[in-house]
Amino acid sequence: MATESFLKEASEHVKPVHGLGFFYAGVGFIAYNLVFEYYDPMGYYDAVMRDKGLLERETAILAQNMQEFLNQEEVIVNGEKCHPKVVMVDIGFAGSRKRPIVVFAVRFPAPITPGRNTYENRYEPERIEYDYEAYWIFPPGSRILEVDMGEGRGEEWSVVSRNVLAIYGRKGGVTSGYEKIVFHIPPDVVRIRVEGIP
Repeated sequence: MATESFLKEASEHVKPVHGLGFFYAGVGFIAYNLVFEYYDPMGYYDAVMRDKGLLERETAILAQNMQEFLNQEEVIVNGEKCHPKVVMVDIGFAGSRKRPIVVFAVRFPAPITPGRNTYENRYEPERIEYDYEAYWIFPPGSRILEVDMGEGRGEEWSVVSRNVLAIYGRKGGVTSGYEKIVFHIPPDVVRIRVEGIP
């Protein structure tokens, strides 16, 4: 079992290197998965993964930290404040024990209906520490009508198709602290029942 002194030192050497986000919006909900890749030269996460107690403690801390971060955001959908919730944290490796990944699943009810919808998110602007990509995927037949990523430096976006938005963040830039996506969902959209949304 790893000592506390080793774990403390090793954790301080863990550095984020890349992020991915996959966002899904449908009638009544928004769900997304965040994937963070790290460089871990001393094997902090390797040690954590070998000890069930450490793993449970680490995932609980990660979930709490992410939830606190989400609680600082102001998410408004169609004029109604929403509350993203962390529902799952997982830890794995991307081809090497020195390349751990941490996955967060986030879900929340949202008053999205067929027709025109507006998603807004306000948060504290921050310097971008690593490259990342985020993809918003809307139901078949939907159309993205408007995108506003504020006035930050370091983020670009592109409507890849009528219903897929790609956002690219580049290390060294600064986020704007504001996101707005206006989209239309067709009236005949297939309504998928999503279980487990709080």
